[in-house]
Amino acid sequence: MTHPELIVTGVLTARPGKEDEARQKLLAATDGERRVGPDFGMRRSDLHQNCANPSQFLLYATWTTEQGFDAYHRAHRPPELSSFLEEANDLFSKAAEDVSQRWAMISAPADNRAAVAANAFLDALANSDADAISELWTDDAVLEFPFAPTGFPPSVEGHAAIDRYFRTALAAVTPIAYPGRVVTPLADPNACVIEFGSQLTVGDDPTVRENNYITIVRTRGGKIAHFKEHYDSVKRVEGFPSAAAIDGDGDEAPGHAVTVNLRARPEAAEALAGLMREVSVRAAKDPGCRYYRVFRAHDDPSAFTIVEAWDREADFNAHMAADWVAEINAKIASLLDGDIASHAHAEL
Repeated sequence: MTHPELIVTGVLTARPGKEDEARQKLLAATDGERRVGPDFGMRRSDLHQNCANPSQFLLYATWTTEQGFDAYHRAHRPPELSSFLEEANDLFSKAAEDVSQRWAMISAPADNRAAVAANAFLDALANSDADAISELWTDDAVLEFPFAPTGFPPSVEGHAAIDRYFRTALAAVTPIAYPGRVVTPLADPNACVIEFGSQLTVGDDPTVRENNYITIVRTRGGKIAHFKEHYDSVKRVEGFPSAAAIDGDGDEAPGHAVTVNLRARPEAAEALAGLMREVSVRAAKDPGCRYYRVFRAHDDPSAFTIVEAWDREADFNAHMAADWVAEINAKIASLLDGDIASHAHAEL
């Protein structure tokens, strides 16, 4: 874990009768700092109240650099902090800026190994350093996405697959920043929780896409063994329209791809749409399936197109021979208007 370069403390004493108002203003100010401060390297901002003397408050904040602290306080204060500083003279015996002190850490506490790895991962990701990312995982590591939407991998397993995942992703996206990073070490030195946001662009599109993450990290031998990442799945779909290209769920091109066009009878279109949703979820879990997506024409709601890709033709054939596929295909056939047009495509 990177230790703070700067620690800022301040002890404030509320004027008689102003204790409750001072408490509320301080809480609002520290909440504002937690929202804005991480963009400038603030790692934490805590507020304490003296149990024996409720009029006395202790502020404690840590920053990665003194320059970040100064830049934040010069021009980027949140409204809550600016309001607090303006009213501090009326609430406290001394204003906040009169009592704050800066400290430098000279002794390092015992590190949480998962927090060390989590910080190293986010630093490497921010620098688009695929080699550094690759060094952080155990051979049997698991990258898990519990909120993965349809068409996105629910997990990536093993060092080789995780390495390919991030190299493919970084070839398609350009990280800008990962703001709001909060790393919370757990009692187990090999476990931590990290919260962070992401700002990046995809391909040549200058649009900045954002998301938010809460991740549980577990390490073994100093390397990440399990990375369980929860993200906003709606923003994931909107921000990454091509799941296969971004997520690296396969090689650069599919080994065996199939496109299927089919049309429902007008009165059966909604029933077919429901069946196709079921198929897309189940097929994506079959061995060798890189992606399986179903599209519906904007100008013709009875027309559907399937685009699927498999590691090998044998994987596709095994999928087609499955009992559940035969059962659902029989249901689909009863809803169709005309023949199914299917085309297989080989990898170039």
